[in-house]
This record gives sequence, structure tokens and C-alpha cells, in this order.
Amino acid sequence: MKVRWAALALLAAVAAAGRPAAAQDTTRATPPVPADTDSLPPRALPVNGLLLRPQHLSYEMRVISPDSTQVIGTRDLDIEHSTYAAFPAWLIAETRMGSVPSTDTLYLSYVDLRPLHWTSVLGDQSRMAIEFTADSLYGGTSGPSGNQNIVLAHGRDLLAGASMTEVVLQLMPHSVGRVDSVSVLEVDLGASRIVPGVISVDGEQDIDTPLGREHCWVVSLTTPDGVVRYWVSESDPVVVQTRQELPNQPGVVFEQVLVAAQ
Repeated sequence: MKVRWAALALLAAVAAAGRPAAAQDTTRATPPVPADTDSLPPRALPVNGLLLRPQHLSYEMRVISPDSTQVIGTRDLDIEHSTYAAFPAWLIAETRMGSVPSTDTLYLSYVDLRPLHWTSVLGDQSRMAIEFTADSLYGGTSGPSGNQNIVLAHGRDLLAGASMTEVVLQLMPHSVGRVDSVSVLEVDLGASRIVPGVISVDGEQDIDTPLGREHCWVVSLTTPDGVVRYWVSESDPVVVQTRQELPNQPGVVFEQVLVAAQ
């Protein structure tokens, strides 16, 4: 069974907290991405990294069931000016706290936010490191199930990880009905691949958050494996909420809500 690296911390935290009761599906069904990449819309990336700003974002992670909302941990993103290989870069440091803590460090090129280097540590035993060049990536993972080498070719439209996706959504222009294509890196326990993805702006919505009421763009990222939905605030573009169904648990919804921003 394949489980994407980005989902490992979530699955471990949910398992440690106890499997919640089946929840009502709160997301709108979206068709899977077509296998024929010629049918995909124009490419969205790269974006203008010069528009990004340093920031600190804190999220509460929840699992929603019909009769309760269970908090399973917190997630912090720190976006900072940095350097990589002696050149200016953006650094995204991600920390998840809960039953199984994890940390991610992702370097992006300063001008166009291309991935440069990504490392991740999950708990005490699982690790990942990936180096990116202009057209390929290489690295590996290690953990209780064994080691894996990763070597893949990629284009300039690659999304590497949840934090990069959320940063890109801050900078992309949004309008209802806009549809763009991306490539999504999936790092699995047994194998890794790059799959086609579609970013669509489905509408606008007012939502209540711990920071107040926000008017948001509702944006979906659809891959052959499913849909993640994002609420991106219009006034100060930042992802204030995300929702997705948990893998292999139909109807159980994982949610992240912004609780602090600096």
C-alpha cells in the first residue's frame, strides 16, 4: 500500500489519537485528473517569488466526525529570507506537533520559487532528503520499512510538498473559473512519482476563523489520488483553511485552520 510522505504525519497522528467515527463527506466531489496530459489546461508555474514576504503562520489540525471535532495537533510555517548554495533563496520551515512530531525544511529559489532542497523528519525513525536541479531530482527516504532511492525528471511546474503549494497559492492570481495545471511530487513509502494536477478556483466564500471573518477564494488541487480544498483570503492572500478526506477512510475529513499569523 502506498502512502505519500506528506500524509505520513497526519496518518500517524490520527492513528495515535484513535480512529474517529465515520464522518459525513463535507467536500464537493471533483472528477479525477484525466490521464491524457494533452487535455490539461495551461501551466501555472513558475510564480513571482519577489512578491513573497517573510511570515509566520500557525494552524490547528483537526479530524471532523459527525458528532465531534478532534484536535490532533498544530502546524507552524516560518517563511524566511535565506541562501542556498551561496545564492538568495526562500526557506520554509514547517513543524507539526502532536502524537507524532515532524519537521520539514524546504528551500525555494528566490525569484521563481522553484524547489531546491527538501528534507523531512517524521518521529524518530523516518527521514527524507531530496535535491532538485533544473530538470531532475534525486534523493531518498529511510524508515522502518526500509530505504528508497529517488531519481525523477521534472519540469518547471513542480509542486513539492504542502507548504510549497500553500505559498504558491498566495502568489497566483485568482478569479472564479480560472484553471491551471501543475505537476505534483508524491513521495511514497515504496516508490515515488510525479503526477499531473489541476488547480481550479471554484468560487468565493465568507468563512469564520479564530482570526475573524475572511472573504476567501475557494481553490481546489485535484490529482489522480483525490482533492485538497483551500480557502485563500482575498484581502491578505494566505491560506486560512484546508480540507481533504483522509486516505483509506472515506468520509473522514482532515481540516487545518489558521489560528495565528505574523
